[in-house]
Amino acid sequence: MNSISSLLVIGGGLAGAKAVQGAREAGFAGRVWLIGDEPVPPYERPPLSKEILRGEKPLHSSVVHDETFYSEHDVELVLDDAVDALDLSASSATLRSGRTLAFDAAVLATGAEPRRLALPGVDLAGVHYLRTVADAERLSAELAAGARVAVVGAGWIGSEVAASARQLGRDVVVIEPGPLPLVAVLGATVGEVFRDLHADHGVTLRLGTAPTAFRGAGRVEEVVLNDGSTEAADVVVIGVGALPRTSLAVDAGLDVDEGVVVDSFLRTSAPGVLAAGDIARAWHPRFQQYIRVEHWANALNQGLAVGGNAVGAQNVYDRLPYFYSDQYDLGLEYVGYAERDSDVTIRGDLAARQFIAFYHRDRVVTAALAVNTWDVVEDLKA
Repeated sequence: MNSISSLLVIGGGLAGAKAVQGAREAGFAGRVWLIGDEPVPPYERPPLSKEILRGEKPLHSSVVHDETFYSEHDVELVLDDAVDALDLSASSATLRSGRTLAFDAAVLATGAEPRRLALPGVDLAGVHYLRTVADAERLSAELAAGARVAVVGAGWIGSEVAASARQLGRDVVVIEPGPLPLVAVLGATVGEVFRDLHADHGVTLRLGTAPTAFRGAGRVEEVVLNDGSTEAADVVVIGVGALPRTSLAVDAGLDVDEGVVVDSFLRTSAPGVLAAGDIARAWHPRFQQYIRVEHWANALNQGLAVGGNAVGAQNVYDRLPYFYSDQYDLGLEYVGYAERDSDVTIRGDLAARQFIAFYHRDRVVTAALAVNTWDVVEDLKA
């Protein structure tokens, strides 16, 4: 740790904010920069599709640290700027503003960005993606004004946005190419639970269909589907997944394969450079494979770990992945990592939406999902 006098953290999200915290908690006393490309301090994203979108909480309620944290911990927080280039041979970074920073260690925590559709009309007013507080602010204003909402994609973002829009009293249609909501993550048995959940709350489900175009006179008015039908909508929310923001890592020559490849200490292929959060495809000792996890708990815990390791600690990151979701009156917690072809065993009542699903292969449980069943996650981890 004594040989490192400066740490550069690239990415102003949860993982980046926790990385600077982790470095200070590890006893690092050198210079620390945290570079964020948004004009606001680091914040947590889960409320964007729920409480913030519904107007139940203010935008600033999801900040990771209060305003005094960065000054009290001697962290230079640089907002509304970005690292445009990394020169690893010189251990320097060039910012969009033209500033150059020399560092001894660096953490990449640039996160992910929405997967975008290249379809006619996608640039019409009223077509939204949801990733940032600015996105949530724009979308919340339109939902509050009253609208028929088309949600494209029934993954986590799409499902949560659909639920929030219905809770606001909006008319909602969900357009999903797959046979069920969340089927790629949770499997068909649990996917049917979420199909029925949304249907019971008045959502129109267009499963097995995909958009081919968005039409309207200056503003979106309808979605054209691949079966030739249309769905009226004056607000469209596209939630078809996310892509890791790896261009900086690629340009710097780091090993990138569906994310920035890191070992169990979160170290990249370049000495002194680590990565965490949505971009990190990390070797997991328990699962004996590289996995990339795009969830809140991973950004939080990997961020803390990578900050300490960047300044000299040697902590293996072997925490089990964890995530949660709230939709209407259904709350869920998931722990572990299941392959898509895992077998599923249910304990509880699917119809009542109160159960635990165990995901297993070759008689080994690798993940568990608790739906409206509380205080069991620690037991499930065992």
